Amino acid sequence: GGAGPAEAPDSVDRASSAVQAVAVFYPVTDLLNLGASTENLGDGGPPKSFRDSFGPGMTNLALWKVVGRECSPIFHIPTNLPPVLIYHGDADTLVPLDQSERFRDAAQAAGQTVEVRVHPGGEHGWLSMIFDVYRFADWFDEHLVLRAGKGD
Repeated sequence: GGAGPAEAPDSVDRASSAVQAVAVFYPVTDLLNLGASTENLGDGGPPKSFRDSFGPGMTNLALWKVVGRECSPIFHIPTNLPPVLIYHGDADTLVPLDQSERFRDAAQAAGQTVEVRVHPGGEHGWLSMIFDVYRFADWFDEHLVLRAGKGD
């Protein structure tokens, strides 16, 4: 939401609760197009390991097309999308890099900021990813505004 009342005594209550920056590892962004994912059974349905998670009706592919679209960020890019940083391995077979690249392309076509940083040889996780978490912190430092002098 928007910012709270300016007269609130606690700075937490004056700040907006809207997401202001995002950093994420290898997200699924399009459940309707799993591409080369090892989760893709090729029937246009939900990811194989999560079929039960979506409920018993998800064997109905017509219903899945509605639910899958509703759950896929690529179909819901707002005009006020906060800056997004995605780290993704180019050897990820669970969630292929294509998921992040297509989301970035769709967001950029809508005038939004999405950066994809590719980890060469990275699968669905990699040993050195803790260092990328530190880079997330740098991203947040760059994109989140501190409002000093307001009782913070």
